[in-house]
Amino acid sequence: MALQAERRAGTQKRIISVAKKVFARDGYAKASLAEIVDKANVTTGAVYHHFNGKKGLFIAVAEHLEQTILDEVTTATQASKSLWDTFESSILNTLEVCARPDIQQIVFRDAPTIVGIQEWREIEIKYAFGLMRDTIALLAKEEIINAPNPDLLAQVLLGAIMEAAHSVARADDKTLTLKQAKATIRTILGALKSKSK
Repeated sequence: MALQAERRAGTQKRIISVAKKVFARDGYAKASLAEIVDKANVTTGAVYHHFNGKKGLFIAVAEHLEQTILDEVTTATQASKSLWDTFESSILNTLEVCARPDIQQIVFRDAPTIVGIQEWREIEIKYAFGLMRDTIALLAKEEIINAPNPDLLAQVLLGAIMEAAHSVARADDKTLTLKQAKATIRTILGALKSKSK
């Protein structure tokens, strides 16, 4: 039984890995399920069995990337004595990760359309966006930031991170643009700080 579960997990992982490359390169609409099946060395039936079709597979890939963002950001962010410093560092690390082409295409361009904006937001809450929202609520409770509506602020910050990441991804000089984007996000974050803290 354990061996069967291990094989199933291995097959799913392989399909997701191949599908991520195809979805990132072609976008959801143009991605070929036949190519994914061929490159993953599985049958179309296996994709339907594990993911219930192309859309289900796309959602699994998008959730995999959301987990990747969360894992990479939490690994890169050094826990600091200050909750504020940890928060700022995690936001800047999120920006850097989100400028990658696979995340740009799958998470930002396709997922809200394919999954649905509301449904996608519910998925995001389980990952990095949820962590950001909870941290903002804690910062507001501790009166470190002025945030009468932490949920709204989290959504506004997510929008700023997404737009900054888009700019970095499209830039000719990505290193310089990332540096400028981080400086801009720091300015935005600095404006949130409570004057008494």
